[in-house]
Amino acid sequence: IIIQLVGRVIYMGIKIVSNNNLIKEKYEDIKFVEGNYMDVLLYVRDILHKGACLISHPLPASIRMVFSPVRSILLDDECCIDENSLNLIEDSIEKYKMTMKNRNIDFKNLSDYELVDLMLVETALEEYKLLSKQ
Repeated sequence: IIIQLVGRVIYMGIKIVSNNNLIKEKYEDIKFVEGNYMDVLLYVRDILHKGACLISHPLPASIRMVFSPVRSILLDDECCIDENSLNLIEDSIEKYKMTMKNRNIDFKNLSDYELVDLMLVETALEEYKLLSKQ
């Protein structure tokens, strides 16, 4: 179910966990994480242990986006504990740590990363909406 309130969008049953200010401005029901990419991953892990499951992958498809300071992850908070989601988040945390071991976060291009992250969230929500109707 989708509800639009004066330019802000709510997707029922879907939780967005993000540290992206553009996501915070556009979507109503999000968990905004004050922190970095790793903080988002750890917060998502905690929610998954309480009974949510992943809708979007915790890691981006592009290695360049791993260097981003922002990340948004979609969850279904109306399901039970999902072993696949738990395994995926733990694996993603380890892969992120290994990738960033000798790399620096790219704060110089923050506004670009925020925009790309927003576009990825919008695409994932549209795909989820379409798949949910089938």
